[in-house]
Amino acid sequence: PVVLACSHVGADSVDDVDLLAEQLHALGAAAAERGLVVAFEALAWGRHVNRVGQAWEAVRRADHPAVTVAVDTFHMLARGDDGAALAGVPGDRIGFLQVADGPLLDMDVLEWSRHHRCFPGQGTLDVAGVVGATLAAGYRGPVSLEVFSDVVREADPAVTARDGYRSLVFLED
Repeated sequence: PVVLACSHVGADSVDDVDLLAEQLHALGAAAAERGLVVAFEALAWGRHVNRVGQAWEAVRRADHPAVTVAVDTFHMLARGDDGAALAGVPGDRIGFLQVADGPLLDMDVLEWSRHHRCFPGQGTLDVAGVVGATLAAGYRGPVSLEVFSDVVREADPAVTARDGYRSLVFLED
């Protein structure tokens, strides 16, 4: 019942949070008619919205119950945010939680994201801190592992499933 909507990355996008909020409100109205919720995600390489605080501001301004913010640990941590960036975001306004870790690399964030994400606990990012802040805000929805890695693409699916399970146990601990 949750549809992810990501921030725009194209050169022709417009830097206007009021327009974005208006469009998110309209999208929320259409989603609500279908029993859906929209979770707006700030891509770390988004042109104008690339931090969770910017996404939250747009969601707050959209002022529609079917428009929420998506929390993605990789996007947040890649931009230098931590769990404190979620201060003031109520748990019921968080629509989805995606988790991934990664080694700390100094490279293009899109390339980093597409080729070096790993399961929580396998990298050096403070995934547990962001997940903890999300849960402390009151979020009680699904947790999605979002791992993009050349290593995982080549691995046996059974091994990947075990690694994913272990990473969720790591987060729980």
